[in-house]
Amino acid sequence: MRKIIIALILLAFSTTSFAETETLSLQQALALGLQYNFDLQISRLDVERADAGIMAEEGRFDVLAELGIGVSRSELPVDVDSAVIADDLIITDQGSAEAALSKTFVTGLETRLSLIGESNDTDALADRLDPAYRTYLVLDFTQPLLKDMGIDINTASLQVAKTRQQQAALGYLAQAQQLATEIERAYLDLVQADEESRYAILARDLAQELLDGNQRKFNAGLIPVTEVNEARSAMAGREGNMLLSEQRMTLARNQLLELIEQGDAQLPESWQPHLPEVAEEEEPALTEALAIGFAKRPDLQQARLEIENRKIALVYADNQLLPSLNLEASLGVNGLSGDGDEAHYDGQWYRSASRALNQDGHRWYAGLRFSVPLQNRSAKAQYRDAAAQDKQSIYRLRRAEISVETVIRSAHAVLDLGKERLEVAKRYATLAQTTLEQETRRLQEGLSNSFRVLTFQNALVDAKVREVAAKTDYYRAQVSLYEAMGTNLERYNIVAALPPEGATP
Repeated sequence: MRKIIIALILLAFSTTSFAETETLSLQQALALGLQYNFDLQISRLDVERADAGIMAEEGRFDVLAELGIGVSRSELPVDVDSAVIADDLIITDQGSAEAALSKTFVTGLETRLSLIGESNDTDALADRLDPAYRTYLVLDFTQPLLKDMGIDINTASLQVAKTRQQQAALGYLAQAQQLATEIERAYLDLVQADEESRYAILARDLAQELLDGNQRKFNAGLIPVTEVNEARSAMAGREGNMLLSEQRMTLARNQLLELIEQGDAQLPESWQPHLPEVAEEEEPALTEALAIGFAKRPDLQQARLEIENRKIALVYADNQLLPSLNLEASLGVNGLSGDGDEAHYDGQWYRSASRALNQDGHRWYAGLRFSVPLQNRSAKAQYRDAAAQDKQSIYRLRRAEISVETVIRSAHAVLDLGKERLEVAKRYATLAQTTLEQETRRLQEGLSNSFRVLTFQNALVDAKVREVAAKTDYYRAQVSLYEAMGTNLERYNIVAALPPEGATP
């Protein structure tokens, strides 16, 4: 039984290690999604369907076994004065059985080997065997010499089915890569929302700290009530921002869960995302990224396979333009036995089979049969359509290559700029932290006021949020580049085990 081996092998990390911790890493999220996501499982079944298509095409060359049995009676009126019958009717009872094997070969040859047994019982006085048993062994074959001749022509649909299998496997891989990209982006959205929520809480805590300090100073008669009210107003506004950030985090969390928590996936009730610091990863040069993308992207590989399919269809359509010229041949032997006074042929029905092998009688036939549609419009239309589809497949591949090149160039440029943006955001956050600390000391010395401190607090939180955005955007740029190159699974040591090209398991 045919079995397609196609799987995503996850290396270097376990899908169950998160069960003992409240941290869900990006690799673990990918493992869950690739293992349990229903859309990916649906895509995987497309490969099995394509494999069934190969089996169906190979079934055209299976041996066909036939069995048949039947009985008949005929009554033929004759001249009553005839001396060869006992009555005015000839009554014949006949029974027959047939066993046959037939097969079509990849060259176009069609063969049929049949074994036929007959029993004839008649009341004609001239029949010396009554009943008479006959056995025929017949071999027929037909070989096309022009149209439908050759292995390539007769296996064209099988070749296409095998290519479709490869395309389905690549489609499964493309679906897995797309799912991995969606999980990465959803995870990054959650990380960003989680970090922004933390800084919203920090902003609220800073406002609370300022409010508590101002309240103590007001109680001591050191500042007016406006300073307290200003801190209290900032406190209320930041609590509202904190609730909005929690809302965004909940939505991002649910979006990620929709991708990974399907089927039998089990996550602990409380878990948090975690994104490590940006590693000093050497990114591929643009020329290398383009070369890798053209070689490994599943959609480009599918497009190239489609060109192969169109070439196969074009060759087949060209063959169908030819007239039909078939070599036909038949060879048969037969034997006779029965009950009567013919001693040489007396015996039961099985004696007729042995006598057939001894060639009691034989027949043979050989000939050529030629046919051609006078206008042949159907074949001509099929050829024109196949030629047009062949050109379309080439144009589609070229268009896809241009699109891939554009996407890779854009992703590479965004990644280069993203690294610079991240460095700027880090410096900005450091400066904002230093400025706030300085202004807080001035406030303690009575040289500043609540408005200025709140302004610098907002600047610090804004700088931290920008740093988080720059960091996650840098990761998103990496995701876009590796997705465009078709290597985002390999980046996480996830290997796709696909059936080899032209495989017939």
